[in-house]
Amino acid sequence: MDSAFRPLVISWLLALVAGIGLGLFFAWYVFPVSYTQAQPFDLDERAKDEMLRMIASSYALDNSFELAAQRVYYLQLRDVKTRLNELARTESNGLTQQALVKLRLDLDRPSVARARSTNTPRPTRNLTPAPRITVIVLEPTAIVPTAVPPTPLPTPIPPTSEPNPNAPRFELIEKRALDCVSVGGGAMLRVEVQDASGNGLPGILVEVNSVRGNEQFYTGLKPEQGNGVGDVTVVPGTYSVHLIENAQSQVVEDLRIDTNVVECGSNPSATQGWHLVFRQFSSN
Repeated sequence: MDSAFRPLVISWLLALVAGIGLGLFFAWYVFPVSYTQAQPFDLDERAKDEMLRMIASSYALDNSFELAAQRVYYLQLRDVKTRLNELARTESNGLTQQALVKLRLDLDRPSVARARSTNTPRPTRNLTPAPRITVIVLEPTAIVPTAVPPTPLPTPIPPTSEPNPNAPRFELIEKRALDCVSVGGGAMLRVEVQDASGNGLPGILVEVNSVRGNEQFYTGLKPEQGNGVGDVTVVPGTYSVHLIENAQSQVVEDLRIDTNVVECGSNPSATQGWHLVFRQFSSN
């Protein structure tokens, strides 16, 4: 390069660098970009997935299909049903997974979902165990213990859901108690729902009633156990179970869960769960 042009080229480069730096300074600090009136469809894919989880969770509480469908529409997703299936398959939170499945199923039957009445959120059960109190006696005293009769467990509160007379009817064909070993620790209620041919039916809503409140779950969320299987973790007490909303059945009562057995050591045969099988009634 000619030495006469070298200072000119260097000056241009310095001016270019200074211009870029000055432009970045004004863009980042003096006149930063601020977004106003952004729409849900402007979110990125990850944020839209979080929005779907929140929409499904809200729908599971208020049962307002119109509001949930409107919120989903504003996301402008190309295939919302496939997106909900993928989210439900990978969701680790059981309650969120059930909400995603409910929203996905109701998108296939909007007329039924709109006919369903909205409701207010129900109080959830408190599964926090009562704190243990250790009493230390510094001076032992000979005390003859008195026999305390066992306190009977309270009976479950009656079901609060109204039966759907237009839903297909299912009959209880099996009721089997589960001991501590078969449950594998803890306590649970497992429900299996079959069609008239004995095939598992996913998406059937099950309600569990007890003195602690009512809880609902869908079948089919654990395909490794079977398409029509669903379960819920419980604590010692007495429960009743029946199918609601998109199915109807008798109320199975007196499902007693014994006091938890630590590692199944003190009483391996204690009833720590129940397995119920409902099959769709066939008039033929």
